[in-house]
Amino acid sequence: MFCHNIHGGSNISKSSSKQFFPIRAIKFGLRMPGRFFNHYIIYPLLDKKIANSELDLYVHDKERGLLRELNTGERVNWSLESGKACDAVPWLDRINPLVDKNDIVFDVGANIGVVCHWFAHRCAVVHAFEPHPGNLNTIKNQIDLRNMQNISLHSIALGKENTTMKLHVKGFHGHHSLGDVNNSPTIDQIDVDVKCLDDVAKELEINHINFLKIDVEGFEVDVLLGAQQLLANKQIDYVLFELQDSILHSINRTSRQALQPLFDAGYDIIDLYGKLVDANNSEPIANGDYLACINGAETAKKLGSSPFELI
Repeated sequence: MFCHNIHGGSNISKSSSKQFFPIRAIKFGLRMPGRFFNHYIIYPLLDKKIANSELDLYVHDKERGLLRELNTGERVNWSLESGKACDAVPWLDRINPLVDKNDIVFDVGANIGVVCHWFAHRCAVVHAFEPHPGNLNTIKNQIDLRNMQNISLHSIALGKENTTMKLHVKGFHGHHSLGDVNNSPTIDQIDVDVKCLDDVAKELEINHINFLKIDVEGFEVDVLLGAQQLLANKQIDYVLFELQDSILHSINRTSRQALQPLFDAGYDIIDLYGKLVDANNSEPIANGDYLACINGAETAKKLGSSPFELI
């Protein structure tokens, strides 16, 4: 069942003039009863209905071809209010011109499959890596629903060595991590197989990856260290990843450490507005999405636009 069609939308415009603090405080106070009512009454009721229903509810962005399963009442509200099927929309719009119909894409940390299906509609083959059983089932359901033939699903994690590790299962499906990061509370731990990207590429007989997307909640550097051979030989055109300082610090890591394997391999790194990250600058890296590429200046010119600001 499709609950909503999204046709792009636009950002809510900001007031051109700043309001005095007392006025803002009064408005904030007036909105609080509604927020409490939604949070403690409306959303729990919707969650219960969704949980007890035999229907699968999806939000469909027809313009971008995104299809996302809705699993909470609050997510229904977020989608309808924001006009976005998922929070990846701003960066998907920007990287869209970089993806070609003949590309081979690796989606590392595929979560519930929204992004890997987006890639699959634009490229030749997607290899999706996701170790969590529940997320895997959601991806498989969407593959069946959309009759996708070009997604190869791998039930493993990627890291810096071939081993077995504990996956820290979080309350939200997009927060699972190989470390006990502070994005949300850990509710379980399960053993998962971990492989190096260099070895996986050899097993699959793939010597060139056009686009590598990484979303692994703090373990980006591990994935990159496991791909040192591919990176050194420039066998990966683009690497897309997110940096969140608080998550990295919770496992004693820094953004600079995550970037270093890419700098060492001679890649440029830009943000998704096209600004180059200075490899020699010791300043902290701002939270956000970043793109490693062979030529940052040329790639920046190709980036697309979006009606949505990057989160």
